[in-house]
Amino acid sequence: MDSAPESGRLRDIHRWAARLASPQKRTTTTAAVPRVAIVVGMTQRPAPHPSPASRPALDESDIVERQQALAAGYNDNEIQRLIANGVWRRLRRGRYIRAQALVGLDQFDVHRLEVRAALSQVPNAVASHWSAGVMHRLNMYQPELSLVHLTRPHGQSSRVEGGVHHHVGAFDFSTAVEIDGVPVTPLHRTVLDIARHSSFEAGVVVADSALRRGMSREALRAELDACRNWPGARTAARVVCFADGRAESVAESLARIVLDELGLPKPELQTEWRAPDGTVLARTDFYFPDHHTVVEFDGKLKYDQSVDDAEPADDEPTNTLWLEKKREDMLRRRFGVEVVRMTWTDLKPERRGALAARIRDAFEWAEVRRARPVAG
Repeated sequence: MDSAPESGRLRDIHRWAARLASPQKRTTTTAAVPRVAIVVGMTQRPAPHPSPASRPALDESDIVERQQALAAGYNDNEIQRLIANGVWRRLRRGRYIRAQALVGLDQFDVHRLEVRAALSQVPNAVASHWSAGVMHRLNMYQPELSLVHLTRPHGQSSRVEGGVHHHVGAFDFSTAVEIDGVPVTPLHRTVLDIARHSSFEAGVVVADSALRRGMSREALRAELDACRNWPGARTAARVVCFADGRAESVAESLARIVLDELGLPKPELQTEWRAPDGTVLARTDFYFPDHHTVVEFDGKLKYDQSVDDAEPADDEPTNTLWLEKKREDMLRRRFGVEVVRMTWTDLKPERRGALAARIRDAFEWAEVRRARPVAG
C-alpha cells in the first residue's frame, strides 16, 4: 500500500472531523452528538475532549449534579477520577461538590449539603428527625448523621436506601418551614421525631434547645397529642415533661438529667446574683435554694464584665483557675453559698455516686456557713 496517499487521506479526515467538532461550524445533525468518533479501518478514535479552559464554569462552592458535569464537558470516567483523587466529593449518587468547598466546614455543615443533595432527588419529602435538627441548628447529643433523614407522607413503610432513611408518616406540608432553601419539619415536630427515635438524653437536649429558641410548650404538647399512638411516644412524653429552655448548652441539659437521677431536689436554673443596687454580679447554672448550694458545670460562672468581680476582658488560660476561685469566693462571701464544680467526667455512670456525695457534703457545709455571720 502507498503510505503517502494514505497519510494524506488521514489528514483530510482529521480536518473534516475538526470542522464538525468546532462550535462555529457544527451542523444541526452533529450538534446533538457531543463527541465525534473517527473510524479508520478497525480503530475507533474519539475526538479530543473539550479542554478545561473551554468548559462552562461550575460553581465551586455549590452542589454539582451529574448532568451538569456532563453538560460542562466532563465524562463519567473523569468524574470518577476527580473523586478518587480527592478533588471532588460524592455527597450521594449523582451529586458532587468540590472538596475545596468543604474546607473549614464541620460535620453539621457537611450534613446540610447532604440534605440538599438528597432532597434534589426525592420529590414530595421534607428534611426530618436528626437532619431537621441540623437544619434548625439545634443543640444535639449523639446525633445520627450517617444517614440523611427525610419524611414522606406516602409509602408503605420506612426504609433505608442510598444513604437516606425514608420515614413514612403523616405530615401536613403546609406546616413545613424553609431553611436555606430546604423544606424542613417545624421545630415541634422535629423535637418529637428525634425524641421518639433516640435516647431520653438526646431528646431532652434537643427539646431544651428548641424551647430556648422560642418554640412554645403548647405547640410541643399539641404535637405530642397528635402522635400519642406512634412508636416512641412514651419516651417523647417524658422528654416534653422534663424539657426546660433555661438550660443553655448540651452540658447543662445532660447535667439536669444526672442531678434528677441522683434524687437531688430540683434546682433553679440561671439564677442571677445581684448587688444591693441591682447590678448582676453572677448567673449560675444550678442553684438549690433550700440548701444554699450552687452547682456549676465545669466551674465556669457567667459574669457581667461591668463589675469589679467580673472576668477581665483579657482572660488567659493561665489565670482561669485563679478567676474561678475568685468567683467562688465572691459567692461564698457575699451570699453564703457553697459552690460545687462538675465536669463531663462526672456524667459517667461510675462517677455519679461521687458527684452526689460532693453535692450533699456541700449542702451540709452551706448550713454551717449560714449559721455564721456573713461578711460584706
